[in-house]
Order: sequence, then structure tokens, then C-alpha cells
Amino acid sequence: MRSLFPVISLSILASAPAMAQEAPGLGAIISHTPLWVWPLLAYVLTMTLRATKARTASLTRLLAIPALFIVWGVSGLLMRQSIGLGLGLDWLAMACIGALLASCVGRPVLLAVDRERRQVTLAGSWAPFVRVTAIIAAKYSLGVMMAVRPDMRGALAWADAAVSGFSVGYFLFWAVWLYAGYAAGFSRPMIQR
Repeated sequence: MRSLFPVISLSILASAPAMAQEAPGLGAIISHTPLWVWPLLAYVLTMTLRATKARTASLTRLLAIPALFIVWGVSGLLMRQSIGLGLGLDWLAMACIGALLASCVGRPVLLAVDRERRQVTLAGSWAPFVRVTAIIAAKYSLGVMMAVRPDMRGALAWADAAVSGFSVGYFLFWAVWLYAGYAAGFSRPMIQR
């Protein structure tokens, strides 16, 4: 799975060793970003912009973005050269916080369930766009900072593990809640605004 879902921050680290000497400009940062990042970013943002309006989609399609972020968050931890107990606990604590936040304000609102077609109608919300954009911005920024300041990689690893853990917890809870609503065949309330 590592080759299917590379971590943006690690790719930036691998492709930007020359950037470590001086603070690069925006052009240098963008030019050192791997090319595969841009179509993936366009896909994710397009899908989350569609989520701002009520939509009917297959269960598989609705779970694609959460699955992507769960794999990215887990690989963000597992692909590290060294995972100490502290870093692992940081990741786990943030996963719990992400799940708690999702349980309070991030549950999907199921408007209709069609088990025959395996489709779900969800209420529209800006929350998916905001959360995805925030996580991508945080991971990208951390990757750039680690590339620019390799002497701070250790300190930044804690923040990167926290973002990865939070992402996993949030999206895992969201996906489980969606599937539970689908399996039950009824809508569940959500406080999201």
C-alpha cells in the first residue's frame, strides 16, 4: 500500500534536499512538489466541493475519501524511520481526539438509504471541504517545513504524527457512522454547523 498512497510530506522530503540551505520561495516549493500531488488534490477538493450540496452516491464512493485519509494517516506513522513509544502515543491520542470531534460535530446526515442499489443520500455541508482542506494544508505545510529545516524534523514529527492520528480518528469514526446508518436504514442527527 505504500506505493499506492505515498505520503506528501515524505515525498517532499525526498525530492527537496537542496531546499534545506535557505528559505525557498513559493515557486521553489511548488516546483519541488511531486507531480502526482496536483491531480490527487484536484480530485479530493472536487469531491468535497460536491459534498456541499445534498447528493446521492454509492456507499463505496462515499467511503473513498475517508479511506484515502485513513490510509494516509496510518502510513504517515508507519513510514517513519523510527517510531518511538511517545510518537505512537501522540498519534493514538490525536486519533481519539479526532474520533471524539467527529462524534460531536462531524457525523454524516443520511437523508435516504437505498440498499437495493447500495446508495445513500447525504445532506450537503461545507464541513467535508473544510476538514479535508485543513488536513491537506497541515500535512503539506509540515512536509515543506521538514524539507526546508531538516534540523527540526524531530520536533515536527510530533506535529505530523498528531495530524495523521487526528485524520485517522476523524475519518474512521465518520466512515463507521455512515456505514452504521446505511446498515440501519435510517438517518441519524448531526450537529455540524
